[in-house]
Amino acid sequence: MGQELTSNREPLRTMGSEQSQRLQKRDSVALPLSAFSAWQKQLVKMLGIATVKKNFFQFGWSQGVEVAQTVSRREDLDLISQMLQGAELHEALGQANVFIDVKKVEIVGNEVVSVLFKGRWTDSFEADQYIKEDTTAVKPTCYMLCGFASGYISTLIDKDVFFKEHACQASGDAACHWEGKLLEHWDPKEYEHLMGADIEEEILPYTRLEEERNRLQMVIDIHNELTDELIRSNSLENLLSILKKYISHPIIIENQKGQITDYENITLEEATVLQVPFHRRLKEWPIHKTDLFQFEDTSRLTAPIYIQNQIAGYCSFIYGPGVQPKEEIDRMILGRLTSISTLVHLNNRNIMEANARTKGILFEKMLTDGFESKEQIIRELNLLNIDVSGDYHIAYLALGYNEFNKEDNLSIFTNIYEEVVQFFQERSYEVLQVQRANGILCFIPESADHALMENGPTLFYERIKRAYPKIQCHVGVSSTSNDLSCVTDQMQEAMTAARFTTTCQPTMYFKELGILGILVHSQEEKAIRKIAELQLGELYGTSEQQLDYMQTLYEFLMNGGNLEITSAKLQLSVSGLRYRINRIGEIIEVDLRDSEKQFDLLLALKALKVIGEF
Repeated sequence: MGQELTSNREPLRTMGSEQSQRLQKRDSVALPLSAFSAWQKQLVKMLGIATVKKNFFQFGWSQGVEVAQTVSRREDLDLISQMLQGAELHEALGQANVFIDVKKVEIVGNEVVSVLFKGRWTDSFEADQYIKEDTTAVKPTCYMLCGFASGYISTLIDKDVFFKEHACQASGDAACHWEGKLLEHWDPKEYEHLMGADIEEEILPYTRLEEERNRLQMVIDIHNELTDELIRSNSLENLLSILKKYISHPIIIENQKGQITDYENITLEEATVLQVPFHRRLKEWPIHKTDLFQFEDTSRLTAPIYIQNQIAGYCSFIYGPGVQPKEEIDRMILGRLTSISTLVHLNNRNIMEANARTKGILFEKMLTDGFESKEQIIRELNLLNIDVSGDYHIAYLALGYNEFNKEDNLSIFTNIYEEVVQFFQERSYEVLQVQRANGILCFIPESADHALMENGPTLFYERIKRAYPKIQCHVGVSSTSNDLSCVTDQMQEAMTAARFTTTCQPTMYFKELGILGILVHSQEEKAIRKIAELQLGELYGTSEQQLDYMQTLYEFLMNGGNLEITSAKLQLSVSGLRYRINRIGEIIEVDLRDSEKQFDLLLALKALKVIGEF
């Protein structure tokens, strides 16, 4: 006669928790529900819905077998108790709340001849993803849970048992209702699409499923480690050292100018060589989203770094000859690196802007005599790591925006202001800078013989012209001083020098201006006009012809008396220019071949031009 166990709607809560605690402490992978949902969708896309259902059932079956093997070694529990403890252990995995409403087991001799379990699951993790996405499944969806129960009981009784779900919360039901009995008591149509003829045949798909899960977990681990490191250091170098633990192919990060800022698993020289074909490709067709590019010897997976809807640089994975990229998983990792890089860029920009604002406020106070003493200025500058124990200069970058509207002007000025900051940062040099008129003033604590003062203005001018060719840019540099109380005078010198720049000579030092610089700097406009009147005679005036003649003479003298260059500049024929020069000589009664007279005339014309007379 068989042994029979029956019960009526009683939730199982009587087993001790020691076994479940040990189960929870076993090595496991925690997977957020959102990640599981993404993983499931990817598998459906890759394998098809029918295969995914079968593999999820087999995945649950394997879990159930492993747990049952552990429980079966407990000598203090009989077979019935071992079967019932499966519910508690299933809950310990955090997959659902388990309620057994009907439990019936018939044993003849040592053989189980009949099994009937009926019950409910609530808060099933498989159903929850549908509920959270506010979607409704057509059929029950808890395949892993059914697989776990089937594998667990089958292992304990050494007979195949199949659990089927009849109702599911994912389909809008109040709970997930299930039923389990011996496989031989089911119609084959109920289980063959999930179990098949031989369970062992499902090992290979399960392995693929596990590998996919492990890859997804690796992406999650990388993201978490990168986020933690970002909070600690905000350093791309440290972030790339984390990625090095997971991937071995080269990584290159560059800014919007194509300059390599960080790299890993490759030398800078090797990375620089790889940039050539990539930048050639960029010129042909800009990159606006993550894409894989094939080159002669390599392939490159590249994603743009966006900041405020503008591309601020690129992150790239490089693959050598014959290397087939794992594109899907690498896209996920590259996406997280790009997101973290965006945050690093934003943090660095915010730090730079805050530092620049602090320096600007300090410089403004120096220019407006906002400090009580020289000692207070020195203390403030020392806090910003600016050494003023020696000489200093003031440089003025004058800007013109003829072809742009006011909105464009503001945007371009902001970009150029950042260029100034980066120019000095690249040279590890601390300066002060502030906006003044249509330009930027820089306080540079360095002597006249320093390389930064000899070549810096020209290098910076060339840099701005390359980046913004339509911008009018001129640089004026003051004389040397070591007296901080003279900062305002040095500023005026720099701005005066900038007024004497030309297209041919875009940078000017105040010391090169001589007596003319002193006159203009002292703002003796009345004296300048008197000198001009004495030198130019009847040529000096405000009529259209007088202004035209003064401009002609100015260009002629500036070009060393060269008729061809001057005619091209003024868009006149050489013969017409020669006639006009002769006429000018007659008006002022001066031999224009006399070098001393040329100097006096040019000095007067330059002075008039600076004060805006023509």
